[in-house]
Amino acid sequence: MVLDAAFELFMERGYDATTMDAVAAAAGISKPVVYDCFAGKDELFQALLRREEARVLDEIGSAISAAADLGDPERFLTESFTALLRAVAASPAAYRVVFLGEGGANAAVARRVQRGRERQLEVIATIARSWLERRDDGAEVERRARLIAFAVVGLAEGGARALLSEPDAHPPEQLGAALGRIAARGLTAA
Repeated sequence: MVLDAAFELFMERGYDATTMDAVAAAAGISKPVVYDCFAGKDELFQALLRREEARVLDEIGSAISAAADLGDPERFLTESFTALLRAVAASPAAYRVVFLGEGGANAAVARRVQRGRERQLEVIATIARSWLERRDDGAEVERRARLIAFAVVGLAEGGARALLSEPDAHPPEQLGAALGRIAARGLTAA
């Protein structure tokens, strides 16, 4: 309850303008109760970041595992992008924190986003490596798999930003299909 109230305030006001008094009022509890949960605003913000990061990473992981047909890269990529974009459309405020760094305390947000991005890169590189090894057993597979991972994660981030910036112009299904085609064509060129 405290984290939910704090999330809304950080998004509306930013880190600096959000106070523990405001969090208590928004949660409908007293300020001492907030301090029983969190020693201060920074601890509260860090807990909120951990919660949102875990939720977003779980959704991304679910999107990737739901599109489990690794034998068809375009289908896999399209389904993964579409699932991610549906999650973005369903919870735009959380993704504004993750992809756009909104909500204040940008250094803390940037560090968390970077750690999450590294995990995504590792997962996508592993998948790309399996695709490349089917076609080629050359020494360049690892380097190319990492490059593909950067491209795919960059496309996903770009798609999320487009959806957040112009939600009516980019339905998740259409944007996911377009990104899947782009990524699959890039994969064949890699």
